Amino acid sequence: MKKLLIIFSCFLIIILSGCQMKNSDEFDPEKAALARMRLGLGYLAKANESEENVKAAHYNLKLAAQYSPNNPQVMLAMAMFDQHVGEYNEAEMIYKRITLMQPGNGLYHVHYGAFLCGRDRYQEAKEQFQQGLDLDRHPWKADAYEQYGYCAIQNNDRKTADLMFKQLFQYDATRRENVKKTAELYQNKGDIKIANYLFSITKNK
Repeated sequence: MKKLLIIFSCFLIIILSGCQMKNSDEFDPEKAALARMRLGLGYLAKANESEENVKAAHYNLKLAAQYSPNNPQVMLAMAMFDQHVGEYNEAEMIYKRITLMQPGNGLYHVHYGAFLCGRDRYQEAKEQFQQGLDLDRHPWKADAYEQYGYCAIQNNDRKTADLMFKQLFQYDATRRENVKKTAELYQNKGDIKIANYLFSITKNK
């Protein structure tokens, strides 16, 4: 359960760190919120290294939320923090709110699905992943296929996992490298069965 969350946290940091900031002498709460969010996510990425990083992540994400309480990206970052520290009810409240606020954004369905999968709620996770996939072509569709596949194989649903990874590689063949790297993470964590499965599907044409 924890392994998927670790992998998915890396995914979150990669996509949210892409927010662009512009210099300005005038205070802009939205820009300040995104800057604090990026700082907070940077500390959250290193949360396992020290308690100070957890505190710094919380401090910056709280400030981000104060500057822009209804920004869905900031809310998503806060949900990931709550998830990391075990505040699962609070995290889920945020995930639910974001998917209601942005029902057409596949990113939030993918994250909510990964959260549910990490809580051993596979059937509910499948619904969120499918909602993300049912949306028209969007930037996060490949992520939906990939995360759905990881969740399925973790829940011994080989049929669904095979289908998701097949569709993933058809949609974006470069994702084979992502899956190989994830297989290495599982291998390093001792999940040899899942690692071997992931290695095997990256070799299939």
